[in-house]
Amino acid sequence: MLIYTTIIWMLAIGGLTWWNEDRGLQLLAITLPTYLIRLQVFNIPTTWLELAIYTVTAIWLIKLWRRGGTIKWQAIRDYQWPLGVLIVGLIMGTLVSADPLGSLGIIKGWFFDPLLLFWLITNSRQAQSPKIEFNNIVFGLWISGVIVALVAVGQVVTGHYITLDQRASAWFSSANYLSLYLVPIMILVLGWWHDIKSGYRRWVVAGGWLLMLIALYFTYSYAGWLALLIALAIWFWLTSKYKYWLIGLGVGFVGLVASQWQLPKFQQMLDLAGQSSSHARLEVWQTALLMIKEHWWTGIGLGQFEQRYVEFASRIFHPPVQLVMLHAHNLLLAFWLNAGLLGLLGFFGILIIFFTQVIRTWSHRRDPLLTSVGIAMIAILAHGLLDTPYWKNDLAAVFWIVVALGELLSRETHGRENLSDRH
Repeated sequence: MLIYTTIIWMLAIGGLTWWNEDRGLQLLAITLPTYLIRLQVFNIPTTWLELAIYTVTAIWLIKLWRRGGTIKWQAIRDYQWPLGVLIVGLIMGTLVSADPLGSLGIIKGWFFDPLLLFWLITNSRQAQSPKIEFNNIVFGLWISGVIVALVAVGQVVTGHYITLDQRASAWFSSANYLSLYLVPIMILVLGWWHDIKSGYRRWVVAGGWLLMLIALYFTYSYAGWLALLIALAIWFWLTSKYKYWLIGLGVGFVGLVASQWQLPKFQQMLDLAGQSSSHARLEVWQTALLMIKEHWWTGIGLGQFEQRYVEFASRIFHPPVQLVMLHAHNLLLAFWLNAGLLGLLGFFGILIIFFTQVIRTWSHRRDPLLTSVGIAMIAILAHGLLDTPYWKNDLAAVFWIVVALGELLSRETHGRENLSDRH
């Protein structure tokens, strides 16, 4: 049955893309969580999201050939050196991995597919009108965020959670995954909302944003809350002449802490010695540093952290607080452990080029859309201090969507500018 629905899925996406390429890209943004629908094609593991990306790419290339167009490589060239270094790091991580096929799957799902999405966005027919492209893509992300938020709020109302800790997670296996997905989308939506001229549409978009905020609250992801508060503080500092918004955020932060103070989860966060999540994080960071000390050049192998965690943790802790740990709970540690020092340097290079482009352009043209893109990346990095963004299909896609939008909005020559807020 799954194979037939998959064929229908690909035909629907292909037909939509053939009719309108921008709608095809929008649909990709809407359906990022479909990576959860997994299957095998010719014994190769894949997902609905991956097949959708390949379908849109194939249709795009056919249409480009039919109209005699040419592929633009400027965006890839801008990032070619850090991408090259990162790719070498990923290859090294695969060579030292105990599961090379699994490592290749990670490269395909978390790097090749998101980069293909980055390439599609920067090559779209609207790429010469970056504001239109921004609005189109973020509109799709807004719909996606609203859908997962509705599911999460439905879990809260009905009490039917899928996580053992009874936290809102929508379809994701962890509430933290939901918060990692929502926060950068919420920041991008702020830029889109600022650019919309219609009062009715602004209210609709704001309503969806508040729904995502409610869902984020019920994830009880303190790292997600902190990342959003940092991002909002920067947003209001840069875009609003009324600094009392910052006072409001401060009051909101105090209110959040007060509302959580007596809850067991918050008290456990303050417990750095007992069986708490904070204690587990301290252990996982120390374990990750031991791994890096002994494998500083190649890392421990791409996708091998969960398999090797107990091996290293048991050498420091007797016994570790948790015997199963999926990730290093830190974005930079995750890159170093998976792709070695070169992978980490490649990631740093991508960030340096991204922020150089955004800051240079923003200093000449303080565009709220560009502001939201830069702050969305800051939110990802702030979240990455305590958790592991990027290392998941949808999160990697969101990361490269942010990079692609930064690339488009930072181009000095925008061609025909159209400030319309049409979707």
